[in-house]
This record gives sequence, structure tokens and C-alpha cells, in this order.
Amino acid sequence: MIFVLDTNVLVSAALGDGHCRDALQTALRIGKLAISTDTFLELVRVLERPRLQKYLREEDKVDFLSSYLRISKSFEPMECVLVCRDARDNMFLELALCCSATAIVTRDADFGIEFYEKIS
Repeated sequence: MIFVLDTNVLVSAALGDGHCRDALQTALRIGKLAISTDTFLELVRVLERPRLQKYLREEDKVDFLSSYLRISKSFEPMECVLVCRDARDNMFLELALCCSATAIVTRDADFGIEFYEKIS
């Protein structure tokens, strides 16, 4: 099983959200995590936002990012997908398609039932 974790889940896990940490640990326990250059750079950019700095020490951020790189398998999507309302979400679909992911783990409502019916 291969899982793609959306940035919102990873950031919440880094900040200590129990549900997101559980989702990350469960995905690791039963499968592998997929990552691409684009999804990793998005995670780095979000973790650098000034409003998050008061919640996450620099060394914790570096530890989280380096750990995530170590436990993830890297893929580089070749197919461009343009179906998401928020264009920044397309990279997660591209990655999921590239690695034949079992699931995308997200808290983003845009990836709800209506979305799956739209792309089916």
C-alpha cells in the first residue's frame, strides 16, 4: 500500500495534532509514504510561514522534515493533472497517479465525494 499525505496532514502532525500523527503512523505501519519534489517543497514552504514559527522550533522542523524524507519513497510524476479547484492540489493527484497510491490522506474538503465523482 502506498499513501500520499497532503501538506495539511503533515503540518498538523508536525504541530502535534494527535489525529494527524496517528494517520501518519498508521500509513507507515501498513504501507509506504510517497513524496515528490513538489510536495516536499510545498511542505517546506508551509512550515516556513511566519505564523507557524511560534508553534514549531527550528530544530523540530528540521527533524520532522529530515525524518519525513527518510521514511518516504520518492517519485517524480510525469503526467500533468488539472482537475482541482485549487491548482496547488493537483500535485498530490499527480503523485498519487504516478505511484499508484492506495489513498490520499487529507483534511481538505475539496477532495470529498463530489471531487471523486468529478474525476471518475
